[in-house]
Amino acid sequence: MPYCTNCGTEEREGQQFCAVCGARKGGSTSARPMPPMSSDEFGSEAQVRVGISLEPPRQSRWSVLFRAVLLLPLFVVAVGVEFVAFFVTVAAWFCALFSGRVPDSQQRFLTRALRFYCNILSYAFLLSSRWPGLTFNAKPDDQVSIEIDHVKLRRWSVFFRLVLGYPATLVGSALNLGSYPLLVVTWVWGVVAGREPRSIHQALALVLRYQIRLQAYSCLLTPTQPFRGFLGDGDEKSLKSTQNSSGTPSPSITPPVPPTNDPTASPRSSTTSLSTRWFVAKAARVLLVLSLVMCVPVYFVSMSIENPFVVRLQDFVSRNIVTTTHNVTLTTMSRFESTVGACPSALKLQCQQRAATRAYSHLSQQSASLFSSNVFVQSGALSSVKKYESALATLENELFTVESSNSLVVQARVVNSEIPVALAQVNRDFHTAVARLGG
Repeated sequence: MPYCTNCGTEEREGQQFCAVCGARKGGSTSARPMPPMSSDEFGSEAQVRVGISLEPPRQSRWSVLFRAVLLLPLFVVAVGVEFVAFFVTVAAWFCALFSGRVPDSQQRFLTRALRFYCNILSYAFLLSSRWPGLTFNAKPDDQVSIEIDHVKLRRWSVFFRLVLGYPATLVGSALNLGSYPLLVVTWVWGVVAGREPRSIHQALALVLRYQIRLQAYSCLLTPTQPFRGFLGDGDEKSLKSTQNSSGTPSPSITPPVPPTNDPTASPRSSTTSLSTRWFVAKAARVLLVLSLVMCVPVYFVSMSIENPFVVRLQDFVSRNIVTTTHNVTLTTMSRFESTVGACPSALKLQCQQRAATRAYSHLSQQSASLFSSNVFVQSGALSSVKKYESALATLENELFTVESSNSLVVQARVVNSEIPVALAQVNRDFHTAVARLGG
């Protein structure tokens, strides 16, 4: 079995450059290190190989305790990388749509971005113990490795990629949501024991591999859906029994790398390479299926628990909208009263109608704005805001009566009696709503 002379990684047949460190394979004369097109015309067997240790690593307890803090700078960089990767993916989509392949430069960038994302995700899932750093290139001592076959793509599948990837995206979202309980257990266990439970480690590793393959499919790096190997590449127990009966080594673990005299060789050359064929325990498979099942109760629990920061933000936004609406209402009604009081006796009917028309128009706009802002109102204050909306609607109806009436008697009754009562009710309901919104 050939190995890289620089880092000791196992090499595949026809490979000209090492997939980990990029070193040229012995006897290779090609000048393009990344990524050679596959001999398969449309890549029906194209793969995204994710390598990771299936044994939970020993971790520092303080790094597990403050893992969220350690991830903050990585997430900040990841946001910028994701922003750039989006535009690169759009460009790759147009290129693949017309040429049937993603250009090499775009393939390289998206692969590096995906490698960076994979390192962050593995560190967040406690699958790796070492802070990955802000690096995008493969290194011999990586805790996670990625290798993607660069193949031609069918144009119709490129055009409908969003539609074709929708079921896989739903499964990915369910896995993310359902894995939250596993992450909580892993974090607590890691703080206490400094290591993940083996079955949970393998289950989270399967979630990681699925998410990486989903991102590769979405970014046009591969034509293969991410469902392949969803539950691993085989059962660990059956593999061990086969080994015991045949005496053959495990295919999930690469044999030790032979020693090299190269002084630039990576530390990995004296250890073992990361596994890309995953033979996992049955318990890990069960936990992965449970993650899909648990996404439903976790979703409803997360919806029922209100985040204090979100509640304060909702109250702040909705309180400002309600206050602005009320200030406009008071200003509008003050102008209405002034205009009505200044109307000449000879044209009093028409004058009050025009004043009511203008006031009604302003209040209708405020009501529409208030109604559209209900999405920001938290559930505890929604009934009070709705009551304020109802009082405002009553005031609008009174103005509409003045606008449409052809009787001075009716107008006088509404202007002098009913509008003041409706406006007083608006004031009371406004103060109640603001009090419920924390004002």
